[in-house]
Amino acid sequence: MNTLRLLARVVRSCTPLLLAFTLSPAPATAAPIPVRDFFRTPAATSPRLSPSGQKIAMLIPGERGRFTLAVADIATPTRFVGIARFGDADVRNFGWINDQRLWFDAVDFQAAMADQMDSGLFAVNADGSDFLKLIQRRSDERRMGTGAAERGVLPQRNRFLRAASDGSDDVIIQRYEYVDEELPPDSKLLRLNTKTRETRSITPKDAPSGVQSWILDRNLEPRVAITGDRGIRSTVLWRNPETQEWVKLTSFDAFSSDANSFTPLAVDAEGQLFVSAPDPATVNGARTSALFRMSPKTGKLPDKPLLSLKGYDFEGAVLFDNETRRTLGVTYQSDADGAVWFDAAMRAVQEDVDKQLAGTVNMLSCSRCSSSKHLIVTSYSDRQSAVYFLYERATRKLSLLAASRPWLDAAKMAEQDFVRVKARDGMEFPVNVTKPQGKGPWPTVVLVHGGPYVRGESWGFSPDSQFLASRGYLVIQPEFRGSTGYGDQLFKAGWKQWGLSMQDDVTDATKWAIAQGLADPKRIAIAGASYGGYATMMGLVKEPELYRAGINWVGVTDIGLMYEVGWSDFMGGKWMRLGMPKMIGDPKHDAEQLKKTSPLHQAARIKQPVFMAYGEEDYRVPMPHGTKMRDALKATGNTQVEWVVYDGEGHGWVLEENNVDFWTRVERFLAKHLK
Repeated sequence: MNTLRLLARVVRSCTPLLLAFTLSPAPATAAPIPVRDFFRTPAATSPRLSPSGQKIAMLIPGERGRFTLAVADIATPTRFVGIARFGDADVRNFGWINDQRLWFDAVDFQAAMADQMDSGLFAVNADGSDFLKLIQRRSDERRMGTGAAERGVLPQRNRFLRAASDGSDDVIIQRYEYVDEELPPDSKLLRLNTKTRETRSITPKDAPSGVQSWILDRNLEPRVAITGDRGIRSTVLWRNPETQEWVKLTSFDAFSSDANSFTPLAVDAEGQLFVSAPDPATVNGARTSALFRMSPKTGKLPDKPLLSLKGYDFEGAVLFDNETRRTLGVTYQSDADGAVWFDAAMRAVQEDVDKQLAGTVNMLSCSRCSSSKHLIVTSYSDRQSAVYFLYERATRKLSLLAASRPWLDAAKMAEQDFVRVKARDGMEFPVNVTKPQGKGPWPTVVLVHGGPYVRGESWGFSPDSQFLASRGYLVIQPEFRGSTGYGDQLFKAGWKQWGLSMQDDVTDATKWAIAQGLADPKRIAIAGASYGGYATMMGLVKEPELYRAGINWVGVTDIGLMYEVGWSDFMGGKWMRLGMPKMIGDPKHDAEQLKKTSPLHQAARIKQPVFMAYGEEDYRVPMPHGTKMRDALKATGNTQVEWVVYDGEGHGWVLEENNVDFWTRVERFLAKHLK
């Protein structure tokens, strides 16, 4: 059955909360969807089955819109009862410890970035009883007003790692210890009882120093340690279960991939190690990472990977059954999310769900998957925000649990394509294209992702691009060189290329859209946050005939300032000392290039209208990047500069009101200059 018809059918029998979720065609004269509808708090998110599959936990808005942790019995799966809430915070991450107890943390989605406290850790029974605070939320204990930590509550340097998932009330905690400013923090492992707050160390007595992360085996024994040093090397160590000795498996440059690098992911019940490592098979010189299952005894990767995705690095997780401890499959990300099931029964369920929900990505989740009578299905597409179903194995029936945004009609949303485009030098890179309804060519927004050394977008529902498309704009999102997730060739081609070939890729994606008849060449704006804000300003500098306007929020405007502003959050750190000179440019040896590719020094060349927005408490890209650029534009005669500062916000907007205000300003700015 068609996905949209199935959803419409199920919703008609749903609770009043979900009745607003409709998929009927939009009238031709319908008013624009309100800005707030794209950026408001979801109606529900993240349903999770208890280990036995008898209960479901989910986050739903409670009083004053705060996210509340709620639980329903499997017999009445839409009757959720709140069990944990805060008056001044939202429940954010959570999970089952056992059938009767859950862990969770908290943030304040109604406070600006500067007023955020640390997330902490809490536990509560499934009926709401025995609520207990385990890790304090505040990094500065003096803010509590007492000058001392609460008795029995662990300080903030302790972080949740995982639930024990062995039937106990325990979770595993990673405790960070700062010894030397030039060394990464060392970490130890603790087992914490969530009812008594008692802890005991599970760190091996002969543990290496400088451990940044740990991987436990199926018996909860520390088996892998990843350490760092004063430089940029990372080392992966394996603890032999027979001799209990530590053996080095590999050592590599932490900022780039090479033949020796791999990322440990998990240890299976047979003591084999799953890793993400470079695939020896390359396509046109573009080496991607793949999933391998290796024997730590040999320390060598197999000749062939377990899973290789053409054109994509392996990014995913290994899925285990918490009861049988068997390896069931793996998740991955290509153009969209997906899963490969090694287990035949789970593979059959996936095939059945995909048949019933055709045209959407359908991710399955369970704890004891081999014996569970039910599974959770998260279904989404480019046009459909996440919808959650309960799947009953015996009857193969899908029942709607909740929709994340029931007020948005999928039929009114825009389609997204994931394509690959050739740059002027022949290098191929991906581009996400979101097409508004109707026929092109359309006025266009080229939306550049931040990072820049990250993966930008994947196929799926995006509030930003859907909002812009709802206003009639084509949205182009290039995965320019320097982006991760598509192989080391594209990634390394972006080193020291800010404002150069990285910027050319953005230009080439724009010109491709024009050549395809998608983008109206006379009505194109460039926009982005962080590095995307930098690319916006450089795009206006380099391509004055191509871009009619630019929108830069929290963007870098001077590469030199990244090395100079003393209160930035990476000042003096390893990334600034060792990573930035290698990947962005050395402030001494590359000084001339960095000046030429810094928009602040090219302000006189920017004549187009610019909208700039910054967070007052941004420690990643501090305010001088914005104020100096604003003043330089005005000083050189640009009278079309719009400016806003959000008090208390940091590197992006946390408050819903600020998101709505920002995108409302974006809408007005684009309507003024592109239509």
